Amino acid sequence: MSRIGTGVTRSCCNLLVPAALLATTLAAAPAASSAPPTLPAGLLDASADKVLSRIVVPDPSRRVGEVRLIARGGAVVVQTLLSTKVLARVVAEIHKKEEAAWPPGSATSADSRDYLEALDALLHDLETHQPAVTWAERRRRMLIEFVADDSSAGVILGGWDGDDVDGALNPAERKAMKLLVPARQYVLRNMRLILIDSFHVADADLDRLGALGPLRGVVANAPPPIEAPADPATVPSRSNATTAPASSPP
Repeated sequence: MSRIGTGVTRSCCNLLVPAALLATTLAAAPAASSAPPTLPAGLLDASADKVLSRIVVPDPSRRVGEVRLIARGGAVVVQTLLSTKVLARVVAEIHKKEEAAWPPGSATSADSRDYLEALDALLHDLETHQPAVTWAERRRRMLIEFVADDSSAGVILGGWDGDDVDGALNPAERKAMKLLVPARQYVLRNMRLILIDSFHVADADLDRLGALGPLRGVVANAPPPIEAPADPATVPSRSNATTAPASSPP
């Protein structure tokens, strides 16, 4: 297992995110409004990122990428950089973990479904537009960022370019292709769950990785709240589906 770094290091690369690219590269997720989702510029600008902790995942012998805890101005980022020849298998594992963390009926299970659908679309896009030059160089590179500050939270998906030397990933360019703005509680709890799973630390010990900012006070291992059932008075029974409600005129 790689040792968890506790020193603060500055990212060496310019990772600015073009706002137009976020809105147009992939189709927007279904929403009540036609306007694409947005986040404050400070959550998107990675040019001054400081990596607080990083670790190879799932372990050095089977590495498929890195998970990092990052300070981005006043925001906190849980960043996953994947560089692997088995990206579809990694995305399938993410599906399993999401489905376990956000079972059907939980309050934000719809946000989890939207996230997984966006991941699948991104996987297809990367498989299509990152053709391998040779069979030995068929790695696909995926970027996943859960980001939050004291008032906003979201998910950034895309690809990245850079070096992958002796197990160390050094991203030189970050290609944001999709922006999701799910419920804040979904983002914050998922950030803690990813850190717990990747760094193999207890929920109560996450502070050792670095400043957690808005993640403080979030309990990752508590089951998600259950979605409130619909008011029976407003939902016709199946046996009386064709019967007008009592308040309807005869």
